[in-house]
Amino acid sequence: MGFDGIKLMNVDLLGLSQIYLNQNKITSIMEWFHPPCMDNFKPLSVHDFGNNAYTITDGHTRAYVAYQSGISYLPVQYDNNDLVVGEVGQILYKADIEWCQRFQLSHIKRLENRILDNSSYQKLWIGRCDRSYDLLMNTSYSERISLQKIAPNLFLYGATEDLSTLYFENEAGELFVYKNNIILPE
Repeated sequence: MGFDGIKLMNVDLLGLSQIYLNQNKITSIMEWFHPPCMDNFKPLSVHDFGNNAYTITDGHTRAYVAYQSGISYLPVQYDNNDLVVGEVGQILYKADIEWCQRFQLSHIKRLENRILDNSSYQKLWIGRCDRSYDLLMNTSYSERISLQKIAPNLFLYGATEDLSTLYFENEAGELFVYKNNIILPE
């Protein structure tokens, strides 16, 4: 359900695929973004993953800064990038969307309490994405279901490439590591 060109879309209708924001990126954007002028505002990239929303694939921080500045309608373009539409991209973005749903992140404003310093962002978001990639690329769906049974009260979200370490989290987002048949807080 894509579209061509650039459209203005209400930020309330945009889905998320990211659970944290980087304070450094916010600060950087605030240096050049001066609403109501939108001249320097590159369109957000969005894609329909079959979740009844155009989900942001690139531009969460810009969307957040614009929303916090009182801008309700943002320019968007449909993302047909191979990294998004390919099989791997579809799997990874759908996992990201599930994380957002689990943490009840249904609107860009919900990220206001999930802004991290650069070091924490690298660990908690970039590291999470890397771990998720390793899990999803090195296991089948049925294998992930079996691995989830190791810690049924936690959510399996990642692994090392060799699957020797698994990463779980609870509903509050606290992280746990499973290695050598032991689950410990990360």
